[in-house]
Amino acid sequence: MAKFRIQFTKYGDMKYVSHLDMIRLFTRMFHRAELPVAYSNGFNPHPKMSVLLPLSVGFESSCEYLDAEFEKSVSMLECLKKLKSAAPLGMEIPQICELNETSRKAKEIRYASYDITTDAKIDADKLERFLERETVKIVKKTKRSEGVADIRPDIMDLCRKEEHSFSAVISAGSNANLKPDLLIEAMKTYIEEFRPQTVSICRTGILTERGEPMM
Repeated sequence: MAKFRIQFTKYGDMKYVSHLDMIRLFTRMFHRAELPVAYSNGFNPHPKMSVLLPLSVGFESSCEYLDAEFEKSVSMLECLKKLKSAAPLGMEIPQICELNETSRKAKEIRYASYDITTDAKIDADKLERFLERETVKIVKKTKRSEGVADIRPDIMDLCRKEEHSFSAVISAGSNANLKPDLLIEAMKTYIEEFRPQTVSICRTGILTERGEPMM
């Protein structure tokens, strides 16, 4: 038996693949690559795999992670080679690692980093003043309710990269999770003349409390 953490990317049309469809896609990839993915017991067996931090539909990513369990021992290099060959257009498999007791767990996730590009200009001074605010209140909707929330504690860092792009580090995981599109809405509210019509979001990292990556 073997357990691996697989890093994969999502670009182009792959950004429209939902979390559940991604699980189905990996199931087909494992079968195509003749990798012996393990299944649960019971009347409705399902493959033993999970995505560490599911990505919203419409976002690209350079660092998604999937944990998978196999029925028998598999060479890590063989697994990587076969998955690279089986990956569809818009997905790459940069690396994999074997999971053990010291591997970082999903519950350790605290932050995610993003590169965000818009058709609106990014003013470094205005971005810095926004980050200096003590509170950033915004209407936050959930499946069950809607209310005003202060998202300032969930914004770790913002940094202008180019004229139309910036990077962001915001809370993620089971304890607190700020979606980058909500961050954009807050910036529209608090930053003068920031009114983007188009926004492109790419996740670049999934991090622990200490800022360590999951691999």
